[in-house]
Amino acid sequence: MEVDLPLGVTQQLPGQKPGQVFTPSGRPASAAASMGVFFVMIAGMFGFMAWRMTSFTSRAKNSRTAAAAPVKPVARRVFSAPLTDADVERIHTLPAQAQAEELLERAIGHHTRALELFDRQVESWTGQIRMTDRMKQLERRSKFSKDLRVRYANVDINLALEGWQKNEQAANLLIERARTDPQHRAWAIYYLGMLAGRGVDYERIHGVLANYARYDQNAGVRQWAVEGMRFLGKDEVLDELFTSFTEDPAASVRDRAGCNISMRNFHAQAAHEDRAEAPRFGDESAHNGPNAKLDFLALQEITDENLPADALAWSRWYQEHGSEKMAEFERLDWWQIRGDE
Repeated sequence: MEVDLPLGVTQQLPGQKPGQVFTPSGRPASAAASMGVFFVMIAGMFGFMAWRMTSFTSRAKNSRTAAAAPVKPVARRVFSAPLTDADVERIHTLPAQAQAEELLERAIGHHTRALELFDRQVESWTGQIRMTDRMKQLERRSKFSKDLRVRYANVDINLALEGWQKNEQAANLLIERARTDPQHRAWAIYYLGMLAGRGVDYERIHGVLANYARYDQNAGVRQWAVEGMRFLGKDEVLDELFTSFTEDPAASVRDRAGCNISMRNFHAQAAHEDRAEAPRFGDESAHNGPNAKLDFLALQEITDENLPADALAWSRWYQEHGSEKMAEFERLDWWQIRGDE
């Protein structure tokens, strides 16, 4: 099931300059001069933070309009052979936009060398690429790939498109944005999930997302916190998603929590864990009427089985075929998951 983020604000982090190194002169500076330099630096820091935190709004309207625009038909390119050395040299000479689009399209075709080159180049595209019609098509195709490596590439391309480096500075800015700006809180939370899924400040971001998913008064914020949590890979996230699925008062949040339990594949063990959720869904179905339909849809997604909406039938299936299904998964390569292409 696919949901497009209804928010989108293109934003580029300013380039990081090497830190200044101060060496003592032969004659010590006066206390007044030192204090003056200190206060200038403090004022500059707060000025930067104020500019960085307010710069979202001025570009939000145009970015959301572009994100919501329909995708114009773009002919798919078919690369019949893996990257050659000559291809690599040619791609290095291309502008960032052309590099990103070709390597992402090759990656969607499961070309290992293209995926490796994509990983090496993606940081250099941050803030240098935009959502063209071709890029929009590639972003949608890669989002639900049957190759986990391509889904990771989807996360990386989204971060690069929005101008976010994969570092703690980006996490700090997004956490602060979520805290201080209700209008863009959902957007910031979603991208925090992407950062954590790529290994940035995982524990802190996990706590932030879990708190918003559970306690924010705005159902839209809770929904996008749940969406962000699908990028997180540890076991306890399944429990947290399951809590949202069974207890959140908003149907939209319960729906996305259920979908993200069945689709949460951003961890090498995720599909194994997903199938382990099958008996829990079945048990809840007998007791939770409003969620019963979502329960059974999630079970079908997890198991690829088309059984009737009956908790007892699913319980019997799991007892008879659960271990067989687990063994089937364990025979797959780590990156093979359910997906479109």
